[in-house]
Amino acid sequence: MNYVGAEAAHTSKMAASKTVAIVNPRACNGASQRRWEIVRDALEVHFPGLETVYTDHPNHAGDLARAALEAGAKTLVSFGGDGTANEILAGFVDDNGDNRFPDATLAILAAGSGGDFQRMFGRTTIQRQIDRLFAAEPRLVDYGFAHYIDPKGHARARPFLNIASIGVSGEVVRRVNASGSKLGATAKYLIGSLAGISHWRNIQVMVRYDDEDAGRRIDLTLAIVANGQYFGAGMWVCPQAAIDDGLFDCIEVTGMSRTKLTATLAKVFRGNHMRTKGIALRHATRVAFEPVWDGADVPIEIDGEQVGQLPARFELKRGAVKIRIQ
Repeated sequence: MNYVGAEAAHTSKMAASKTVAIVNPRACNGASQRRWEIVRDALEVHFPGLETVYTDHPNHAGDLARAALEAGAKTLVSFGGDGTANEILAGFVDDNGDNRFPDATLAILAAGSGGDFQRMFGRTTIQRQIDRLFAAEPRLVDYGFAHYIDPKGHARARPFLNIASIGVSGEVVRRVNASGSKLGATAKYLIGSLAGISHWRNIQVMVRYDDEDAGRRIDLTLAIVANGQYFGAGMWVCPQAAIDDGLFDCIEVTGMSRTKLTATLAKVFRGNHMRTKGIALRHATRVAFEPVWDGADVPIEIDGEQVGQLPARFELKRGAVKIRIQ
């Protein structure tokens, strides 16, 4: 069969399936492939006719998701890390960030290294996640939509289900994802955090929330735009964030020295950092950041991936996607 024929046959097969599992076989250093082989039969009991497709390059999950949804799938199962779920969510939305498939459901099984979105619902084994998934009813939740500049200088946009962050965290993720270490996710992020902090220099940034006429100039160490609560493989950075309250939790860490930032790191894992001097919390549905100096490299990470740099703006899409997670 030629390539066009193979693609048509695959799309036709997905059209016949109401549930499509999108599996990232490289998540968790390749362990997700083995985990999928173990749990696939259990999923097929609950989702008869389940179709499985595998990603094989960055952003492939989004392409697979869009093809499945356009072919009529009603449930997409994300089997991978936070980045996989992020890419699948991108398959739902249009260029304006609006959900084209509001009747479809995104079901999430955390099989990656970090699993930070899943942490809000309790970390557990993949088998237990499946049991809880079937007991869960689909629920409407918020998601964010980010506009930013990619590493080549092009304007880009993408949704996010969990957290976007700016500043030292982008430097940390850049280092973690470039690392070939086989350490566990938390250890990798801790080491990457210490390395990123040691090389970080605060930078002047303008920030504007919602309908403010003018921005404020801040000495940026870190900014968080959060829908969820955890990032960095277990850092409880936004303890009060809720995925269905119609607001971002926005944290500003300003003017913080490397020594103080390192000392604060341990508090973040317990969620005890919010009273630290230099950390402030606001709520908003839109927030924008712009470097004061042209050409400044202020990195951005979204759902655990280092995607680009400022300027950037973020908007909340309230109650705009159905998810199934427990």
